[in-house]
This record gives sequence, structure tokens and C-alpha cells, in this order.
Amino acid sequence: MSSSLRLIVALLFMVQSVLCVQEDASHGAHGKDQHNPIHKEHYHEGEHDPHYDHEAILGDRNLEKEFDELEPEEAKRRLGVLAQNMDTNKDGFVSRDELIEWIMNSFRKLDMEDSLEQFEESNENGDNKVTWKEYLSRNHGFNINDFKDYTEQDAVNEFTKVLEEDKKKFDAADLDKDGALTKEEFVAYLYPADFPHMHDVEMERVLQDHDKNGDKIISKEEFLADTDKNDKQLLLLEEERFTDFDKNRDGILDKKEIKDWVLPDNNEAAVEEAEHLIERSDADKDGKLSIDEIVSNHEDFVGSQATNYGEFLPKDEL
Repeated sequence: MSSSLRLIVALLFMVQSVLCVQEDASHGAHGKDQHNPIHKEHYHEGEHDPHYDHEAILGDRNLEKEFDELEPEEAKRRLGVLAQNMDTNKDGFVSRDELIEWIMNSFRKLDMEDSLEQFEESNENGDNKVTWKEYLSRNHGFNINDFKDYTEQDAVNEFTKVLEEDKKKFDAADLDKDGALTKEEFVAYLYPADFPHMHDVEMERVLQDHDKNGDKIISKEEFLADTDKNDKQLLLLEEERFTDFDKNRDGILDKKEIKDWVLPDNNEAAVEEAEHLIERSDADKDGKLSIDEIVSNHEDFVGSQATNYGEFLPKDEL
């Protein structure tokens, strides 16, 4: 392999590695991971993951770990303060809508937490902005054998395509058009589903990848085009996923269905999580949670041990 091709492949791998992280974060920009908001599944092979619930309430992974080290009584006390903050109308109960809004805010905090980690890695000169050049200069290792089937022209073509798509996304996130992303703009870059001004560029990207005949819809054949037809299990899984997205069962994904696939709304996941917690904790079945019901079910909400509330609690309440 020529030295120029090695450089191209290295750059290609770097950009693709970045995009893989972004696609997981943005909930399936290219359709490989559609579960939305807090970066992991609520259930794994049928097993419930309580950490999902705890992160949805705390909005901070460090706080979630700290809760796991608190004595139960202290965890209950601190959860009680959190529950009072959830009760925005101060009627003594946390309604379904109040819990949904709290969880939505937690999801946003978790997105910010993830993006800030990557922001700090990319902000090479410490000026609190990330330029396109800084972002691309991040170091991602690669195994050249992974690209042994690439011809030189294929590598160039693929690299050019990926780079152009990602540059469009970067420019869309750069609201003030100064050529660099602030922390807030960087979040939009990594989590476009949460930012309406990013939606057009994401829709354009998925249509470019999948809409082969340019009719602005995606057929089942187009959806499955990149799936290995010899892998029967994967093919069946992808067919089921297509059916899930094809809400009206007409055999195609229209604009609304494509958007739901590519840019799923955090609200749907927040509603599911709120209903899950209410079902487990609403002892009197009145459709809302008292402070006592929340505290009594502290294991579902925050676990049994520990937290530094950060921005949730004033210092004098600890």
C-alpha cells in the first residue's frame, strides 16, 4: 500500500471513528442504534438495569456512583430534597408531567456531560472553542488490515463523502459562523436530535446514504441495502426495525417516519421512564407520586448510597 493511501485510510478511519461515537450519541444518525436518550438500554436481554433509572433522576453519572455509597437513610433524606424540587407547583405531589420534565432535564445534563468530555479532548489550545482542524486532529488508532479490501479510489471516495457530510454538520452547529464550536454548539454537533437547527443536515445525510433513487422516501429495500443478506439473524432484526419505524405499514419510510428514526425525540423516552417509575412507586394508584412514595422507593430512583448534588442542591441543604 502506498504511503499516500495509508494516510488517506488513516484519516478515513479517524473520521469514521468520530462519527461512530456521534451516531451512538445522536441516537442512530445512520440507523444503527435507535434507542434514544441516555446512551444505553433500560433493559439488557430482558434484565432491568437500575442504573438507567438512577441516571434519569440524577442527570449525572458521578452523582449516581456516589449514591451507591450512601447509607440508605442518608440516600432517602437527600432524595426527599430532590423530590421537593421535582414538585414545581408545590402541591406536595410529583405529577406525571413534572416527572417527565425532570427526566428530560436529566437527559440534557447527561448529553452535556458526554459532550464536555469530548470537547476538552478536542480543545487543544485551551481557548474554550473547538475548530474543525482541532477536531480532526484528535488521535484515533487504526488497524490497516481492517481496510485491506479498499482500493485507493474507494478509500478516497469514502473519505471525501464522510468528510463532506461531517463538515456540513459542523457548520450547521456553528451558529455564530466563527469557524469554531463553543461548548454549547459542540453539544448540538454531537446531539443533533435535541436541536431543531441541526435537523435538516441530519435528514439530508440519511437521505444521501439510503435514498438511492432520490424520491425523498426510503423503501424497505433501501433500508436493508447495506445489511449482509447472508446474516439471517441480522437481516431479520433489521426487517423488524424497519417495521417498527414504518408506523402506517405502507412499506416505505416517509419524511415523518425518517425523522422519528434518525432524530428520535427525548420526550418519548422520558415518558416511558416516568411511567415506569410511577408504576413501581404509586402505591395508592392515583397517577401521581407523593414525596413519601418517592422516598420509600429510593432504590428505584437513586439507589442506596450517595451523592453530592452539584447544581441540584444548595450547599446549606446538605
